[in-house]
Amino acid sequence: MATAKVLDSSSCRKVALIISNGNYQKKSNKLSQSISNANDLRDSLKKINFDVKTANNLTKKEMTSQIIDFSELIKNGDLVLFYFCGHGCRLNGKNYLIPVDDATIQTDRDVEDFAVNVERTITRLLERNSSYATIFILDCCIPYTMKNPSASTPIVEAKSLCEIQSRPGALIQFACASSQTVNDVRPTGRNCLFSKHLLRNITRENTHITTVLQDVADHVYRESNRTNKTLCINGLDLKEKIYLNEVIVPVVEKDTSLHTRDFMSQQPLRPEEKIYYEECKEYYHLTGQPLISIPEEVFDNSMELATSSMKICIDEDCNQLNLQAFITEFCGKIKLSPKDMQIKQIQVGSSIIEAVIFNKFESSDKKLSIKMMCKLFTDKLREELAKLKVFFMFMGPIKALFKQQKYRAEINLNPQYNRIYKPGHCFWQGPIKDGIDRGDSPYYFPVGWKRYSFYVTDRFSEKFKGWCICYHGTKFTYGLSILLNGLKPAERNEHGAGIYVSPSIIYTCHPRYAEVKLLDSSSQSKFFKSGKYVQFVLECRVHPNNIRKKARETLDARNTTIDYNIDNGVIEWLINSQNKSIVDFNDPDSSIVCTGLMIRVTNDHPGLLPDSQWWYNSHICNNKNCCLLGIDLDTLQRRFSNGYKCEIIDD
Repeated sequence: MATAKVLDSSSCRKVALIISNGNYQKKSNKLSQSISNANDLRDSLKKINFDVKTANNLTKKEMTSQIIDFSELIKNGDLVLFYFCGHGCRLNGKNYLIPVDDATIQTDRDVEDFAVNVERTITRLLERNSSYATIFILDCCIPYTMKNPSASTPIVEAKSLCEIQSRPGALIQFACASSQTVNDVRPTGRNCLFSKHLLRNITRENTHITTVLQDVADHVYRESNRTNKTLCINGLDLKEKIYLNEVIVPVVEKDTSLHTRDFMSQQPLRPEEKIYYEECKEYYHLTGQPLISIPEEVFDNSMELATSSMKICIDEDCNQLNLQAFITEFCGKIKLSPKDMQIKQIQVGSSIIEAVIFNKFESSDKKLSIKMMCKLFTDKLREELAKLKVFFMFMGPIKALFKQQKYRAEINLNPQYNRIYKPGHCFWQGPIKDGIDRGDSPYYFPVGWKRYSFYVTDRFSEKFKGWCICYHGTKFTYGLSILLNGLKPAERNEHGAGIYVSPSIIYTCHPRYAEVKLLDSSSQSKFFKSGKYVQFVLECRVHPNNIRKKARETLDARNTTIDYNIDNGVIEWLINSQNKSIVDFNDPDSSIVCTGLMIRVTNDHPGLLPDSQWWYNSHICNNKNCCLLGIDLDTLQRRFSNGYKCEIIDD
């Protein structure tokens, strides 16, 4: 059922003046995109019932005349929009718009005489409209050349627009932040970066103008690799609803046009798919959150994204699924418009929805939209999705998911090489010398840990000849996620970009790296026979050629010894991530491969173990975004000072 829409035409009159200058007299100042920026904005504003006046390539006299004529049309209470695209500059703390007859502008003084004063223009338009809203958008990002370049006359660039004081009733949007310009002036496409995203957002229904412009700013910042910033000076009444496209949606019956039966596929899941989804479901039941998977192709700017798909796995029988109700609530939570999502099929068993998303977007915009959605996936949102019984979600090219599932299916537990590292089980002192090739770094006894070994290949010794053993700490809820989904390079870049590991499991199990998890009764009964706390660490293999740097610790532990076998100065290894945003442990060509899961279960907090005493002479805190202690730090330190002991459990 289509939803009827009625425009709220009684709210206010909407008027706009658009001026674009591109055909400047100075050849070095010509702009190829200004006119198309203006004409496209004109067309967009007309679609949302603006009365638009457009004027292109104006002289100083013509610009002044257009602004005066437009101001006389304004009535108090109008929604007014003024847009200028062209060159601008500042002089003595004031901003100026440059007309196309700029041959006379050679010095700073000429700017005052032959350019249009921005502040005076703002004042003129505000005088006519004091009770509602006037919006000024100044798209002036390209550096302006003051003098004609020649052999005898050097190029002198005028200073870019500067921030101005907020004015009541006015919103002033600069396409570039104060004193900033776009250095790469080579035009690509019909519209400049700012105008492209302005056009995509300005007609949004029932969206406050400040939200529209903030979203434009976010898109510009991300697509420019975080170099281009915009500036918004907001003097609007915060209580007013300033919508450029306000639409009244009457209450109608809930849309039930989507039916599960219309999308059911009779094609069964492939064996590796079934295994993968069962493991994801186990992760969901263990953590109370769905696994979110985004492949490397989305983050790699050198790779095209021809198609983008979404897989949503729901822990509910497909015959019981109310598809329309689910899609409505799901899209609302992740802020995805249902019109940007086309369902292709629903696979049998647990409801597995496959859809195409952002199909009409260009490759770069597909990536940008998915990246922006990724920012929403906080623990709180994951918990909300879990309430919808979502246990797995994928966004990206569907072939990447199939590849991920294929590699994952080839990794299995290899019980033959499971180990309990303690006297009476598997034990040695000093670096082991058993004739097995573990690279050029010594391998020391990981006391108190139990290893669950993964089957990686039949030719293990041949494949990993010369590869060193190292460890990567992980959050309790991330252990399975990393194995299923891949490992992201570190956000903390003390030694450079890449993956951070250590040859010392003593260092790796610090709470900043390996969460100390207090076991609840359900975890104890299902996974562990006894014990109160657990930590997970990934055992990995890495070839020395992929170790970019062996560097000092980064926990401010200079005045203590962390591991008596390994010097503090080389205890962190920086691994080459091969410029990948996600390093897939399941990829046989990866620079680092996970060979086992190390688990340590204790009857009390592991911070009371002898190997953990160095924690108290390093950085440790209660901030859960930094250290996941599983206990209040003051309580732990008090127990440590009072001589409490801890024992390792080897269930």
